[in-house]
Amino acid sequence: MDRRLNLDRLRAGLLLLVVAAVAAGWIGGAQPAGQDNPFTGTSFRIDAEGIRVSSRGFEAGARTHWHTHSDQLLFVKEGGLRYQVEGRPAADIGLHETAFLPRGVRHWHGAVSDQALTHVSVTFPNAEGEHLAIEWLEPVTDDVYGAVAAH
Repeated sequence: MDRRLNLDRLRAGLLLLVVAAVAAGWIGGAQPAGQDNPFTGTSFRIDAEGIRVSSRGFEAGARTHWHTHSDQLLFVKEGGLRYQVEGRPAADIGLHETAFLPRGVRHWHGAVSDQALTHVSVTFPNAEGEHLAIEWLEPVTDDVYGAVAAH
C-alpha cells in the first residue's frame, strides 16, 4: 500500500474519531438521575458547528461525476465503495472502512461494480467555518471506473 494512501487512511481514521466524539456529545447530553457529574476527570463537549452529515445510496456500479468540495470523510455503512482522488489510482474499500477526500481536489466515488453501497458522508468546513460549494465536472468513464488498484 502506498504511503499517501496510508496517510489518507490515518487522517480519515482521526476524522472518524472526531465524528464519534461529536456524535457522543449529541447523544450523551442527559445525565443519570441523582448524579451531578457523570465523568471522572476533565471532560468537555465538542460542538459540531459547521459539520454536515448525510447518507447516500448507490446501486451496484453507480457513481458520481468528477467533482470538488470541502474536506469529506466517507464511511461505508453497507456494501463496497469505489473512489478515486485525481492523480491516484482508483481503489475499493469495504464495510466500515473510510475514505478521506481532501478539500478542493477533484475526485469521484460510488458503488463497486457488483454491490450496492450506502455511505455516510461527513463534510468539514475550513478553519473559518466555510464550506466550498460542490463543483460538478465531467462524468467518470467506464475505463476510469474499471481501472481499480489492488490493495
